[in-house]
Amino acid sequence: MRRYQPLKPSRGTVWPPDVAREIHDRDRGCVGPRIGMPGECDAMVGKDHVRASHGIGMKSRSTADNGVLLCGRHHRVKTEDGRTWRPLLVGYLSLRYPLTEPA
Repeated sequence: MRRYQPLKPSRGTVWPPDVAREIHDRDRGCVGPRIGMPGECDAMVGKDHVRASHGIGMKSRSTADNGVLLCGRHHRVKTEDGRTWRPLLVGYLSLRYPLTEPA
């Protein structure tokens, strides 16, 4: 039965090149400080999913209206307190994508 088989190793998140470019062009750096996240940015930024996948081993959609650039520090802040920061990140995205659903 499927549920007793181990999960396949993750291949990591694959962002389509056009989506990655749109996120980089839109954000131009970590959005954490723009929504009030505490702390200074560290040097490296990466694309991060705003909405959770709601399932172990599942990926949320890798689309521009579900991705932001966050530095490592602010990614940790979001991960540790998603109930606070996800709604603010969704609000940031809804300024550009008005049909973005609530968190």
